[in-house]
Amino acid sequence: MCGLFLTGHRVRFLQDYSTAVFDREGTVISAAVSGDEQWRLLCEGEVPPKIAQAIISFEDEHFYWHPGINPVSVLKALKDNIKAGKIVRGGSTLSMQMARICQGNKPRTMIQKIREMILALGLEMRYSKKQILGLYGQHAPFGGNIVGYCAASQRYFGKDPELLSWAEAAAIAILPNSPGKIFPGREQALFIKKRNFLLLKLHKKGLIDQTSLSLAMREPLPEGLKYFDQTSPHLLQEMKKAGNHNLRSSIDGTLQKMVIHILENFGSMYAANSVNNISALVLDNSNGQIVSYVGNVDHDPFQSNKHVDMISSIRSPGSTMKPLLYGVCFDEGLITSQSLIEDTPMFLNGFSPQNIDKNFRGIVTAADALNNSLNIPAVLLLKEYGIQPFIEKLRMSGFEHTNRSNAHYGLSLILGSNEVTSLELGRAYMNIARKAMEMESIDISYEKESISKPFKDIPLSVGSAYLVLNLLKEVKRPEERDGWEFFESRHFLAWKTGTSYGNRDAWAIGVTRQNTIVVWVGNASGEGRNGLTGLRMAAPVLFAISDVLPQTDWFEEPAAQLKPIEVCSVSGFRKGDHCPESRFILAPKNVRRVPVCDYHQVVMLDAEGKYRISSNCYDPALGRDSSFFVLSPRVNHYYRIASGNDHSLPPFHPDCENLSQQVNILYPHMHSRILLPREINDRLKPLICKAVTTMNQDTLYWFLNSTFLKTTTKDHTIVVDSLMPGFHQLTVSSVHGMSGHVSFEVIVE
Repeated sequence: MCGLFLTGHRVRFLQDYSTAVFDREGTVISAAVSGDEQWRLLCEGEVPPKIAQAIISFEDEHFYWHPGINPVSVLKALKDNIKAGKIVRGGSTLSMQMARICQGNKPRTMIQKIREMILALGLEMRYSKKQILGLYGQHAPFGGNIVGYCAASQRYFGKDPELLSWAEAAAIAILPNSPGKIFPGREQALFIKKRNFLLLKLHKKGLIDQTSLSLAMREPLPEGLKYFDQTSPHLLQEMKKAGNHNLRSSIDGTLQKMVIHILENFGSMYAANSVNNISALVLDNSNGQIVSYVGNVDHDPFQSNKHVDMISSIRSPGSTMKPLLYGVCFDEGLITSQSLIEDTPMFLNGFSPQNIDKNFRGIVTAADALNNSLNIPAVLLLKEYGIQPFIEKLRMSGFEHTNRSNAHYGLSLILGSNEVTSLELGRAYMNIARKAMEMESIDISYEKESISKPFKDIPLSVGSAYLVLNLLKEVKRPEERDGWEFFESRHFLAWKTGTSYGNRDAWAIGVTRQNTIVVWVGNASGEGRNGLTGLRMAAPVLFAISDVLPQTDWFEEPAAQLKPIEVCSVSGFRKGDHCPESRFILAPKNVRRVPVCDYHQVVMLDAEGKYRISSNCYDPALGRDSSFFVLSPRVNHYYRIASGNDHSLPPFHPDCENLSQQVNILYPHMHSRILLPREINDRLKPLICKAVTTMNQDTLYWFLNSTFLKTTTKDHTIVVDSLMPGFHQLTVSSVHGMSGHVSFEVIVE
């Protein structure tokens, strides 16, 4: 007995299984053969009752009663073989068949049969009957390169084995008996005869009633193999990396096909501009499960990058970090949604961000800056909040690839100098939506039966998350989507686009109560293309996908997590003493103190309210105080160009004219470091300097390092050639006696 028990150790089966991804309904949506080119799906759990009863009834009726060898069957087989003069009957039990399979199905000889008997006894000593039946079902041949009842069920009937009917289970059970002679599509008449013979046997044993028997015998046999869908090959790759064979995924198979169709349509159009790759990820916000995962639709003529999974690839996020920055600033009280932020040219140590439209608005509200994805206000906001604190917030949000220092990223962090994946973006935006619904942050999952796993808490308050999403809901949609809010079937969607430097990555992310969508468009090779922007290429795909998702209501306002605060009607900051009008807006409940408005100034006007006056040149008793919303000359200059409005103070009274003059140098900035590149002839490019004055008609005199340069009258812009590297001082003086100056440093490549 010890010898037989040890013999069981010698039984070894090939563990090289196929890899398969199942959707949430149990349908295979991607699969790959094993290393030896077999469809050998890993069967999980016990053999389903119908298949178990069918196999035992057909192959080994006394399976549960013999010790691995059935003497009666062996004697009958010996008698029949001697009578026929050749082997016509094996007399093998399931245990003996297992022994034969584990030895590679060697030719049938007397010595081989004895070996199988010994191994069968060893199997019975080491394994239970259920385990032996499971091993047989897993490793028996079922025709062609199909091994195991799980692969047979999927390839012949396109369903999980647990869902097979009695007729289907019987059809599968008879295949291992002669897998090379009969299987779907070959010898159908003999196949039906054997199947019906087994069904009658099951009926006699009381396992099938008469009605079920009649219906089962009328069921047609499959005419051939069913080919597996290959709608999620990149998810299959991810699973194979983890060493898994079966993934019971959370993918919605129907949605997956619709998303692929959408991506194929847009991808074929974008290929005309040599933009060849596109991916999309859809998450279920309620549990973090992935319901659609299309890693790459490749329209390159050579499809050299079709296997690159762009969902898990590291890319530049463009402007997709901005909502998180605005959210943390709302919580800190640095701004409100209506606070004003400068939008003027800026130059910081060679860094000169530009808005995507190359225009400057002078000043904008935070809401408009976020909705229009303006770069300069975001950079100024990050400068005020701090680069390192924001990096910590990003890491808390799950951006694991943002793992370098603040010196490495600099202020360009908010424009996409870090690296992210679609999975990280999807998880962060999903958790912003969950926070707005007062739900805990969770991780994303591929698996259908997975329980939501807690994740690092998104670093926004409930109120801030809701305010950010509410702002993103108002972002202007592509032209073909204009007027969406006037339709009864309107689809509420908070959305944000992003475009990386050099037009290499185009992003669009959308959030509803139910789903989060992440779309990436670009080239897997990293090649940039003109016109490759989030708004032009990724946004249309985003809205096409949102159209096929369930329509949901908008987020409910978390009233207990918000509070009204009184702000200046114009500046959006806390109402100051000089603000003439105020209003109440919503802010996060625990917001820190919002700065007081400093845009309004009280000045003394003459009796007619037309001119400013001073006690040095006018009797104060004849004047009156008035409050004005005032922008600095620098900001007002660009605001006036963009809007046509002027927010400078009234001019001084003619008797006080000399007090009114102000000179403001727009560029270069004080203490700035300016990089001047070299031209083809090795000369440094010139420096363009610009100034503004509060006088409509004025003459300015320009000096560099005390050396006179030139005079300007209307357009106060000059070009300075042949600047040497080092420190310089620029002075601009008005004909009225006022002046301004800046110090700056020139550096070269």
